[in-house]
Amino acid sequence: MKPTSEIVRFWLTHHYLRKIGKRFPDFFRQLIDEVTDNSNEKRVMIARYINNNKFEVIAMDMNVDVRYVFRLHRQVVDKLTEI
Repeated sequence: MKPTSEIVRFWLTHHYLRKIGKRFPDFFRQLIDEVTDNSNEKRVMIARYINNNKFEVIAMDMNVDVRYVFRLHRQVVDKLTEI
């Protein structure tokens, strides 16, 4: 099981990413471009936070397993929290 602080950090990050993606999509795209060069990571973040797709839908669109989408998402969130 994850420590409580890690769960809270993940929830807060997810919550604020949704707000930023919805209200400031251009800024969100620029932020993701600065954080990662990986096109799959960018695709997941834009689909999740700008297009508001569920992880399962993103996985189907990318023709990959949903666990891979979770992994890509987690990598970007980790990069964002290191800033």
